[in-house]
Amino acid sequence: MQGIQIREEQSRQSRCGFTVIELLICIAIVGLLLSLMSSALQNSREAARRTQCLNNVRQLTLGLQLHLNKLRSFPTNGGPSEDSKIRASDGSMVTIGTYDNNSNEQFWWGVGLPGAKPHDQTGSWAYAILPSIEQPSSYETMEVESAGPLFRCPSRSRTDPTVVTTDEFGDYTTAGRAWAQTDYAGNRYVMLQKPDALRDSAILDGLSQTIALGEKAFDPVVHAATTWHHDEPIFSGGSHGTVRGGVIIEPDAPGISFVNNWGSPHPAGAIFSRFDGSVEMVSSQIDVELIRGLLFPHDSIVP
Repeated sequence: MQGIQIREEQSRQSRCGFTVIELLICIAIVGLLLSLMSSALQNSREAARRTQCLNNVRQLTLGLQLHLNKLRSFPTNGGPSEDSKIRASDGSMVTIGTYDNNSNEQFWWGVGLPGAKPHDQTGSWAYAILPSIEQPSSYETMEVESAGPLFRCPSRSRTDPTVVTTDEFGDYTTAGRAWAQTDYAGNRYVMLQKPDALRDSAILDGLSQTIALGEKAFDPVVHAATTWHHDEPIFSGGSHGTVRGGVIIEPDAPGISFVNNWGSPHPAGAIFSRFDGSVEMVSSQIDVELIRGLLFPHDSIVP
C-alpha cells in the first residue's frame, strides 16, 4: 500500500512541469503576442509621424496665407536672373544649376533674394515664406544649410543636408555647400515662375477648391542626400524640386514615376493642403480628373 502511494506521489510530481508540446505552444503564443505588440507600436509611431507631417503642411500653408496677406499675392516659384548668385564655400560668387543627363540640358536656377517683391523674387515659394514661418534668420542671411525640419516628412528617410555630387542623373553646380531640401512641393499652376505672381482673385474655383501644397514623390534609391535630381533645394528658384503638377500619387519605392508627381511614405496616400488652410490625407486612388481639377485654379481651362 505504501509503495502504491509513493508511485502516485511520484506520478503527480512528474506532471508538475511542461511537456515539449506545451512548451512549444507557449512559445508560439508569446511570439504571436510580441508580433501583435510590435505591429501596434509601429502603427502608433507612424500615426504620430503622420500627425507631425500634417502639422508641417499646415504651418507651411499658413506661411503662404501670411505671405498673401502681407504682399497681396502668392509667392512664385522664383527663377534665374543674371545677378542671382550665391557665395560659394571658396568665397567666389556662383550661379547654381543642374545639368540633366536625361535631356542633355543645362538648367540654371535662381537663389533667394532677401526683401524682394513677389514678381522679383528669384528664390522659390519655400524661401519666400521663411519670414512667415518664424525663420527670418535663414531668409536674411541665406543660410542654405538650415530651414530644413519643417520641410521634411518625419516618416521619410532623409538625412541632414550634405554637399551633392555628380551622379548618373546629372551634374550639379551647388557652390560647394550643403543645401536644405524639401519633401513638400507647391502647386505649379499657382506658384508660377517669376515674374508671374498671382493674386487670390486668380483662384476662380475658390481657395477651398485649389491645392496649395502636397508631399512630392520620392524614390529612396534615386534621391540620396547627394543628388538634386528633380529634388533641388528650398532656396533655389525656378527649379524642378519645389513644385509639382502631376496627377499621380506614388508610394515611396524604388522605380516609381517621381518626375512631377506626388507621393509619400504614409500608407494609402499623401498629405495635401488647400489655400483655405485645410489639410487632409488624399488617397493614392483619387480620380485623375478630380486631382487635376483641384490643381488648376480655373476648371474651365484645365490643362
